[in-house]
Amino acid sequence: MSVERTVVRTPVAHVVDRVARFVEDHYADGISLRDVASAMSYTPAHLTYLFRRVTGKPLNAWIIEYRIREARKLLDSTNIPIGEICDAVGFGDLCYFSRQFQRHIGTTPKRYRTKERP
Repeated sequence: MSVERTVVRTPVAHVVDRVARFVEDHYADGISLRDVASAMSYTPAHLTYLFRRVTGKPLNAWIIEYRIREARKLLDSTNIPIGEICDAVGFGDLCYFSRQFQRHIGTTPKRYRTKERP
């Protein structure tokens, strides 16, 4: 799991663990903050508050970062077309995926794949 563990297990940390597991299991389904909050029986605002308290970042940002990490794995290890990778990691919109990828990685998915491959 990518969320850092705290030494003292608080109820909030347990919620964050549940959220992280849910995202890891469903990120490819195109889930949103609202979907995660509904599954956890919290409002989006309150869940974001709890998540940020433990991780230091908003849940939406963490979901995007998780999707980008998964996309990088696919770009590094497969020849799957970038459009299919976009769908496979739950972005659904290729332009949005490319913008987010460039924002987080500093290059487009196509350039990343070209540079990372021998």
